[in-house]
Amino acid sequence: MPARPESKHRASVSPPPADLADMAEEEGGWVREELANGNFEAWHFVRHGSAGAAPSFIVVRPAPGGDPAAGARGVTTTVLRDVRPSEAAELVRDQEHTAQMYPRARQVEALLTEAPRPGETYLAALALRYERLADSGERSPVRRLVDITGLPLGTVKSHIQIARRKGLLEAVGAKAGGRATEEAHRILARAERGTEAAEG
Repeated sequence: MPARPESKHRASVSPPPADLADMAEEEGGWVREELANGNFEAWHFVRHGSAGAAPSFIVVRPAPGGDPAAGARGVTTTVLRDVRPSEAAELVRDQEHTAQMYPRARQVEALLTEAPRPGETYLAALALRYERLADSGERSPVRRLVDITGLPLGTVKSHIQIARRKGLLEAVGAKAGGRATEEAHRILARAERGTEAAEG
């Protein structure tokens, strides 16, 4: 699969806003996609286990902090051309597949978006997710991490370098990619215990 070209929109698996959460009556995942240079957002809902290639429904609306003038013009065909339902569905299916393969996957995905960045817990999660993407044959693990975190490409590359310098991600011979170190796994295990204690 060729690398995706740079675009003016970004998509990432994200918890939905409260006013949208009740719209879904089935188990599934939400993807937030930036449209029209960040002036609009599309929220895609993809049902878990869905064999289809498209979300069950999509909500397009002005984005918080967007240009009020663009919002006043409404959802035009130009805005709608930015919507990528198949990419959103792919993100959710990839997350679901990873969760089935790796028991800690959902925790790692949550830490990538919720942990302070670039704190050690986030960097440990980044190292493990990078390893799994490379092992799965993903051609561009860094670009997938951009999709997951919602961060700019340059920022993700910088965070990967920080993870390497802190000893959380190590090279594996001449193999492309890397491997999360034992220290990264210890940090994630501590974070997991802390989450369980808070829930208990």
